[in-house]
Amino acid sequence: MTPGDNQAPSDVSAIIDAWLDSDAGIEDALAPAAVPPVSLLQAVAALEAGESSRPAPSAGPARAVVPQDDPRYVLFSVAGAHYAVLQPFVTELDRVPRITLVPNVPSWIAGVANRRGDILSVVDMRALIGIERLAAGGGRLLVVRLLDDTCALGLLIDDVQQIVSVPRADIREPGVGLDGPLAAFLTGLFDLDERTVAVLDLDALLRSPLIRQFDEPADAAGSGR
Repeated sequence: MTPGDNQAPSDVSAIIDAWLDSDAGIEDALAPAAVPPVSLLQAVAALEAGESSRPAPSAGPARAVVPQDDPRYVLFSVAGAHYAVLQPFVTELDRVPRITLVPNVPSWIAGVANRRGDILSVVDMRALIGIERLAAGGGRLLVVRLLDDTCALGLLIDDVQQIVSVPRADIREPGVGLDGPLAAFLTGLFDLDERTVAVLDLDALLRSPLIRQFDEPADAAGSGR
């Protein structure tokens, strides 16, 4: 477990808030570095102290350097479950913005938000999987985008935990018997610090009829495969 993960939830929230108030973007924290995986919270704490956004590994047991060709994942939590998404799909981490409700949409669509002039659809991940929503003002907004398309989406999540490189050999098949709206988009599982993390295929999710059902016909056609 990385040092930043030992902090109390209130301390974690304060550190992320300080990072969000800084001039650094999430791209700095996510940029590949030839060091062992570091917690996003470590990066944020370093930014708060006016240091580099790529802190050196802390003292402790030696950890092997992960090869750069191993995929990097952003880890986040929703109602106690842990998910991982490929880092290149993540463009922003922010506080939950003002969201405008949209009529006649499923309950898991929280609404739309204005992100520097762009209108962004926002999905409440708790509502999507049938869990009670967070209280107003809680959680974080993770902005994700297709790599070859303008399609972007805001995901309301509980928290972002860390960014790690995971050897492909450590990711196992998700197995059978999974159900729920996200089951079709879970491509693997891996273990990290006594947590089981589910790998979420954002490319498939963002292209799915579930998400694209409210696109204009021309937009949906242009983004299909």
